[in-house]
Amino acid sequence: MLLMGEIARMNASKYPNKKAVVYEDKESLTYAQLNEQANRLAHALHSLDVKQGQQVSLLARNRPQHVVSYFACAKIGVLHCPLNYRFTAEELVYVINDAGSSVLLVDIEYADIVRKILPQLPKIRSVIGFGGDHGFDLDYDRLLATMPSTEPAPERPIHGDDVCWVCYTGGTTGMSKGVMLTHNNNFAQITNLLIADEICHEDVNLVNGALFHVVFTMALPYWYAGCTVVIIDFVPDLCLDMIAKNRVTKTVPVATMLNLLVDIQARNPRDLSSLKHFGMGGAPVSIDTVTAAREAFGIDFVQYFGQTEATVQLTYLSRYDYQRGLSPQASDIEKKRLMSGGRAQHLCEIKIVDDEDNQLPNGTVGEICGRGPQVMKGYWAKEQLTAETLKGGWLHTGDMGYMDDDGFVYVVDRKKDMIVSGGENVYSTEVEKAIYRNNQVLECAVIGLPDKKWGEVVAAFIVRKPDATITENDVQIFVRELISHYKVPKIVNFIDALPKAPTGKIQKVVLREKYWADASRRVGGT
Repeated sequence: MLLMGEIARMNASKYPNKKAVVYEDKESLTYAQLNEQANRLAHALHSLDVKQGQQVSLLARNRPQHVVSYFACAKIGVLHCPLNYRFTAEELVYVINDAGSSVLLVDIEYADIVRKILPQLPKIRSVIGFGGDHGFDLDYDRLLATMPSTEPAPERPIHGDDVCWVCYTGGTTGMSKGVMLTHNNNFAQITNLLIADEICHEDVNLVNGALFHVVFTMALPYWYAGCTVVIIDFVPDLCLDMIAKNRVTKTVPVATMLNLLVDIQARNPRDLSSLKHFGMGGAPVSIDTVTAAREAFGIDFVQYFGQTEATVQLTYLSRYDYQRGLSPQASDIEKKRLMSGGRAQHLCEIKIVDDEDNQLPNGTVGEICGRGPQVMKGYWAKEQLTAETLKGGWLHTGDMGYMDDDGFVYVVDRKKDMIVSGGENVYSTEVEKAIYRNNQVLECAVIGLPDKKWGEVVAAFIVRKPDATITENDVQIFVRELISHYKVPKIVNFIDALPKAPTGKIQKVVLREKYWADASRRVGGT
């Protein structure tokens, strides 16, 4: 498999003047410029005595430096370690110290918090600032200007199974875990997406998600194919404007973004005729939302299911599955498959297991497990957790679901999100799908709340669409026609916004914490 640093080098030769990275309306890099900057940064890291196998941390919103750092580190066997810019000072201290980084690249926006925590970062020897008058001794542009542009040499040969970057997950459910992703993991992601997304050299990709997240790897196949990748900090109007201006062909909004884009495009239409499809992931997407988006944008869809530990993807539902399921002639099974996560990705296997790790028959709910070359090497400095998660050579996802006789995987819930009410298992995603069928609902999240009688009761947190008038009673009456009575939310709270991670995923743990803080145990999980 190809080493990741080779992508920048090879495309600098093949497509030197083609734009590789476009950052909003502010900056762009051709493939020649991207490779040159990556080479200069790699030499700079060597000059700062960063050794092969060590991590280099970066703290910034979506900026071109993320891309440069990724390829620079890959060229010399150093591990790219982007940081969650929404972490608290305490969380940043933990992650940077856990990573053991000696060099930190930081955007001016986060200069003050870095100065505040530096005394707690004993291993950091050098801070490289960028983006303005940051006040650090080393400036990114000035430092790179003093370095050679020649291809750097690693201390020793780099192999496909060497770690390429470390992606720290979480930060709200406990201490963050560093997911170690190798060159082979990243190339498997490239291979899977080249097929699933039918990527060609003429495509233009737009990245909506945070580049510190593993969503970064969804841009890799586009760089591999010599495409232009547009990066933005997600704002709905900006997203639609950049699609129109750059003639974007493919992008991946998570479900929460999709609802906003449909609403804004309806109120202020742009010329989005270049779009071919939306990829979707991060949360269940209702058929009504898909139908509305298809009408708004006139495009196809691809659905992904996975997690950071699988370099994003384990399964995908192809655009052809969507076309068949949305057709007026669709059979019942073709319609049902629209609510699945699709089949295993091309380089992946899937099985469903019980709590004793026994494989379950088709149609039986259990934990979804996957294996293949995209599955992580392990967690940084967490051998026991790695062994538990990769037990028997399979990634145990913590997601509950089942597989049908044709290999389609249906995700019913996270283990921790399953609600146990009066001894009955209630899957929060099933309730959410029912609620989303109401056209006055913009977003929703369903969790279990502590209850002395039932153990837990089903509670829905809903963001209404503008001018919606739906009430708690309206919601309960509406979903009672769609799901069993014990699954109907006993509590409905209307709120202005749902808490979200930078990726756009709804953070149910934040919703739970207020209600579970004083509870002695949590029936449905942590």
